[in-house]
Amino acid sequence: MKKVVLFALVAISLMAAPYKIGQSVMPLDLEDQFGKRSTLKLMPKTLIMAFEKGTGATVNEYLALQGKEYLKKNNAVFVADISQMPNFITQAFALPKMRKYPHTVLLIRDEEQGLNFPLQEEKITVMKFRGNFLTKIDFISTADELKKAIEQ
Repeated sequence: MKKVVLFALVAISLMAAPYKIGQSVMPLDLEDQFGKRSTLKLMPKTLIMAFEKGTGATVNEYLALQGKEYLKKNNAVFVADISQMPNFITQAFALPKMRKYPHTVLLIRDEEQGLNFPLQEEKITVMKFRGNFLTKIDFISTADELKKAIEQ
């Protein structure tokens, strides 16, 4: 019985661990800021992730200046983890603001799903993929670093 419990605990801890380089990433099924469902069966070349208000603002300000097709042209997708945001704040303030952006913001609303992705406090996570395999993870802070990460 102890072995079964130990195995279950190890399995659960592995499921909650963030993706690592070389690992295959499961398809993502997320809604954008308009409630439109998007399924990423094949990961883009670049996945940009923000887990905090400040990092999200940096990404959104940069992307808003780049034009509507910038992410598509660079085979990139932006995902914001808003799972920690109270629903009232999300509905009353965050979503109306996001709907003004010319670019798409895919949203993680489920805390468990957000735990699958690597993060560092006050950093933007940039993940590079070949197919669905994670090849590189960078943690960046500035718009200049973001531009370089997207366009390389």
